[in-house]
Amino acid sequence: MGPRAASDEAYVLSLCDEILGERGQRQHRFVWLRGDPGATGRRASLPVDAFYPSHALVVEYHERQHDAAVELFDRRQTVSGVSRGEQRRRYDERRASKFRRTA
Repeated sequence: MGPRAASDEAYVLSLCDEILGERGQRQHRFVWLRGDPGATGRRASLPVDAFYPSHALVVEYHERQHDAAVELFDRRQTVSGVSRGEQRRRYDERRASKFRRTA
């Protein structure tokens, strides 16, 4: 069992699987949910933690790196020229805005 399988995220997603009665598609990517363009203009699809198609439900588990600086994650250079923390904040907001329900 690798470190991800023993993570809080894996535990929470397994609870979601049990409650919903199906295994969510882990690290699912939607063609319309894209990151910032790189030097070539290419924009990678952003993954979500789990997608449950029959429930039209996306689960995004926010671990520590989503809310606080984590040196291991933040030392990487980004394609958009902003800090990794800023890029993560933007991508989290992009995911949230794409999946918000409107009344």
